[in-house]
Amino acid sequence: MLKCVRHYISKKHKGQVDILTEWIKTRSRTVRYFSVGSHSNERSNPSIFTVGSRHYKGLDDSQSPRLTPHQVTTILRLNETSIEENNGAIRGFETNQLRSNNPIEDRRGEAKLPHGNKYLFGVYDGHAGCACAQALNERLFNYLAVALSPSEVVERVKNGEIDLDKELLHWYHGGVEYRHSELRELYAKSLRKFARENLTNFSDDQYVPDILMQAFLRLDEDIGSEALPVTTNTVLNGNTSSVLNTELLTIAFAGAVACVAYIDGTDMFVANVGDCRAVLGVNKGADNWEAKELTQQHDANNESEVNRILKQHPNESNNVIKNGRLFGDLAPFRAFGDVRYKWHAKDLKHIMNTNRFPHSFISVYGDKLLPNNYNTPPYLIAEPEIKYHQLSPKDKFLVLASDGLWDMISPEKVIQLVAGHMDGRQVLVNFDLPRENMTLGAINQLLTQRKKSFANKTVDSNVATHLIRNAIGQDHLQLSAQLTLPNSISRFYRDDITVTVVFFDSDYIMDNVT
Repeated sequence: MLKCVRHYISKKHKGQVDILTEWIKTRSRTVRYFSVGSHSNERSNPSIFTVGSRHYKGLDDSQSPRLTPHQVTTILRLNETSIEENNGAIRGFETNQLRSNNPIEDRRGEAKLPHGNKYLFGVYDGHAGCACAQALNERLFNYLAVALSPSEVVERVKNGEIDLDKELLHWYHGGVEYRHSELRELYAKSLRKFARENLTNFSDDQYVPDILMQAFLRLDEDIGSEALPVTTNTVLNGNTSSVLNTELLTIAFAGAVACVAYIDGTDMFVANVGDCRAVLGVNKGADNWEAKELTQQHDANNESEVNRILKQHPNESNNVIKNGRLFGDLAPFRAFGDVRYKWHAKDLKHIMNTNRFPHSFISVYGDKLLPNNYNTPPYLIAEPEIKYHQLSPKDKFLVLASDGLWDMISPEKVIQLVAGHMDGRQVLVNFDLPRENMTLGAINQLLTQRKKSFANKTVDSNVATHLIRNAIGQDHLQLSAQLTLPNSISRFYRDDITVTVVFFDSDYIMDNVT
């Protein structure tokens, strides 16, 4: 295997062979299987050049160009955002992402519903390209907003009386970044139909998890139906262009996993599809922190997921899961898009026979669109697993991130890094005595703690950037090496990384928790 990998890499990157060799010798832990190839598709196309882990330690820094510390920091901060909100339970949030794929396949979204203190935070991790993740970033929050909004708002959406890009949600990041201009009209039409059906069954006391479930499943259904051969030529009154048809197929055959947090006052719901994660930072007192995981990964490492699939396809146990993947191809067992594992065989064959399949996917699937032994679809679902959590004053922050972060750092370490960053940031605030008539001993204790906090001061003011920095390198040489790897081998070392950290207002929570 090592000879195969070395031979493949040496043809294109002679100077990087020693890095790869050192990596294979010193790899620290197995994460997942992934592929060597020009098209990033770790989740859905293993090849003969399969290696069972991604490198974390032992990178030969001398083989990579050097960056100055300032250049490293500039690159890391390129996509960071910091928002101070101080509204309801949300004190603010910070987010950032760093690509490994070119273009990046991760997306992120943050928005507030205009009625009440209701917030949405989402992280999306695409595979087989970025098209499906981009569609989720443009659409999922709108579906959730329609499902969560009062009937008068839904009525306006149904009648086309509301600007979907500006009025339905207050966007901080994400939303209106359409890959193709014609998609806007198509998406609006599908959303109006969803609003109309929502009004038919509208109730003021609907169960929130059911609402979230409905929005997730409906969007995935629309992604598939809009691309089906029987519907794409009529969905825009017969005027669908060939460019749009190709775009819809590209979105549907690509895939994406998603993790969304919906926070309404002190009520928090986390809906997860795939292998992104949400972890809550809980302060147990002093320096005692708990990393409370609010999601489960939907893959072969989750026994309940394996059992679910085998139960749904009882006569296909020898074929449906191979090498820890769906049909030996797809790593997540829940995802949006990926209609190759959802459509009827006749629809997939129609796409192949009419040459409507996007050429960009030849590198992903070759000329074999239909998996072997494809008998009882759908094999893949976009049904979210939903976790409810009532916020308490001990809950200080929530970390949402794609697996690019969690592959590199444990949840416990992530929580410690965020807690330390918060502690270090406090020393930048002017020192004031918290109360009058303090004893000298108490003041000395405060000053001692303040001095200790100086040790936690970080280079990055943005905590998401701080997490990414710690994920990819423990020192400057390692950071500069990671950030200058050629696109074609960067995926051997890390995935795209997207991080959002939401900070909670403990005083508000204490006053409003029931």
